[in-house]
Amino acid sequence: MKRYRLLGQHTLVDLDVVEDMVEAAGLNGVEVVYEIGTGSGVLTERLCSLAGSVVSCEVDEALYRVALSRLDKKNLRLVRGDGFDMDVKFDVFVSSLPYYCSTRFVRWLLNKKFKRAVVLLQKEFVEKMLAEVGGRCYKAVSVLARYSFNITPIRDVPPDAFTPKPKVQSTLVLITPKPNRSLSKEVVQTVYKLFTLRRKKVLTALKMLTKNAEVCTLPLQPALLTKRVASLTPKEVVELAKMLVDHFGAL
Repeated sequence: MKRYRLLGQHTLVDLDVVEDMVEAAGLNGVEVVYEIGTGSGVLTERLCSLAGSVVSCEVDEALYRVALSRLDKKNLRLVRGDGFDMDVKFDVFVSSLPYYCSTRFVRWLLNKKFKRAVVLLQKEFVEKMLAEVGGRCYKAVSVLARYSFNITPIRDVPPDAFTPKPKVQSTLVLITPKPNRSLSKEVVQTVYKLFTLRRKKVLTALKMLTKNAEVCTLPLQPALLTKRVASLTPKEVVELAKMLVDHFGAL
């Protein structure tokens, strides 16, 4: 139990939730599934029974060794290490992720080629991903998630579905990629920098970010310059970030 807490991990033990995840994944027997966080292997085992092949990563050495000893599946490849650092091609991503890596997960998924992702995340984080423009929870990760993905909440999951029990609710979501949503590392970083100034008007934010460079040369509508950064739609924020990168490089 102590090891789980140190890594921020809460192992999914509710078999009904496992079945909901597998059903949402819609596996057809030939697709490649990628899982980050093998954990107890309960979800991994079910994925193996329905997928063409499964690649599952586990960063914790003790959990990895347990999984090696109990999961004897011909279509399974177990990997010891940080799943976000692995170069794996996959069709479907299915995972119950540690809460601390939620933002990292969104940024990692941005430029991945995939059909769908079924993920258990902290409920509060899912609300942030889906936050309305200008709302209290509307952040840079909201912009990136809403610009790049279709996000459908499937069900809320209570703390007693995990061991040890987290102190918060979780939400199971289905994520599918939108077309033409590839974002460079520089654009993503610029989105985050813009949102450090979310309360500022766009013109003020641009002057601060570019150290008073001649922002009037940017092809922007005057009405946009008077808006506050937090009132811009995801598309407006991303287009503005791309424009800044094109004109000024990495800020």
